[in-house]
This record gives sequence, C-alpha cells and structure tokens, in this order.
Amino acid sequence: MTLVLKTAKDHWKAFFFWTIGLVAMVAIQLSVYPTVRSSAAGLASFLDNYPKALREIFRMEDYTSGPGYLSTELFSMMLPLIFISIGASWGSNATAQEEERRTADLLLTLPISRVRILLTKIATAVLAQLVLAIVLVISLVIGIRFVDLPLATMKIIAGALTGVLLGILFNAIATFVGAAWGKRSVALGGAIGLAIAGFLFYSLAPLVHTFDRITPVNPFQWTLGSRPLYDGIDWGYTTFSLLLAAVLYVSSLFVFKRRDIQA
Repeated sequence: MTLVLKTAKDHWKAFFFWTIGLVAMVAIQLSVYPTVRSSAAGLASFLDNYPKALREIFRMEDYTSGPGYLSTELFSMMLPLIFISIGASWGSNATAQEEERRTADLLLTLPISRVRILLTKIATAVLAQLVLAIVLVISLVIGIRFVDLPLATMKIIAGALTGVLLGILFNAIATFVGAAWGKRSVALGGAIGLAIAGFLFYSLAPLVHTFDRITPVNPFQWTLGSRPLYDGIDWGYTTFSLLLAAVLYVSSLFVFKRRDIQA
C-alpha cells in the first residue's frame, strides 16, 4: 500500500488535470450535439458532398446519430489520446524514472522484491485507467440526458473499455521498454511513437489497401475498429488485447528482475 500511495502521489496532479480535461471535453462536445441534431438534414446533405476519402478517414458515415456523433468527436481520437498519454507516462515512469532520479538504489534496498515493486506500479497504473473510465462513463451517462442523446449505458461502458484497453496496452509497452533500457525518454517516446504509427495505419487503412495486412494486428482496430458504441464489447478483441498486455507485463518483470540497475 505504501508503494501504491507513492506511485499515486507522483502522478496525482497530472492525473487530476487530465480528468478535469476529460470531463470538460465531454461537456463541450455534448453541448454541441443539439445543434447537430437540429441540423441533421442539412449536415447529411453536406456530408454526402464531402470527399469520400475524408469521410472514411474520420469515420463520419453516421455523424448525425448519437453513437455516430460521439464516435467521431470523442472516441475516434481525443479520448484514446488521453488514455494512451496517461498509460505511456505512468509506464515510462514505473522503473526508468527511479533510475534517472538516482533513487532506484534506495527503492531496491527495501525488503521487498523487484517483482513486487513493479507489480505494484503496474497495478496502480491499471487502477488509474479504470478510475478514468468510471469518470468518463458517469460524465456521459449524466450528460446525454441533458441533451437528449439516445445511447445505452452498456454501449458507453463498451466505449470506455476501449480506452482502458488502449491505455493498458501502451502502458505495458512503456513499462517493458523502461524496464529493459532504464531510460524514461526512450520508453515514453517508443510507446507514443507506436501509438501515432498505429493510429495513422488505422485511419488510412480504408484508403490504402496495402495497409490491410497490418489491420489485423493493429491495437486501434481491436478497440476503435470494433465499433463499441454500436456493437458493444467485442470479447474476442478484448481478450486478445489483455493477453498481449499480460505478455508485455510478464516480460517487463523478467527483464527488470535480471537487469543490473545502475543508479
């Protein structure tokens, strides 16, 4: 519990402002929806004349419906960005920050194993993702009632789960890189770089057919591509995402336990 509190203390200010930003983002986008709904006919006509390529990139085929609007404005990029940023940041700090601050030697002299230390940091990061998802669900469940946006609560939960899965996946990547190399910048840059590349491949896949080979192994296809606000939770993709994260976490424990820490 002491390590959990220390990890939370190291991140609570940034996490607090990310949470405030998420709630504000939800409120702003929901406040615009009544205008979109009242202008549905005009917007539909406008979107019909919009370049097909851009409609496919931004997934705007059903923009004027409740699920379509939220998918485009929140769940296609902004919310995943928040979950990924938090996950990658906490993952890169899990071990690499201790080494860069020259405090790893003090931490590792405590009468607890390296495995337990890293497990505690991983569990705290996952808990942070779940807390953020709960805030998101509560904000949307309350907010859609004020703007008369029809969307089932289970579909909102499914959408929030996709954010959690992305956050955990890129937290696992950053944790592994940080545990293996001991450099926070390398861990954070590697996770964010992979996230940007994955998002670009996912966005451009409808236009570039050669990207179809990458689509089945793209985390964004497993999450955003499963259309959670329409079809709910895709248990196959969810299970696979969690298994991949588990493999990365176990690999992180293995390399961190065996590596010679210079701090």
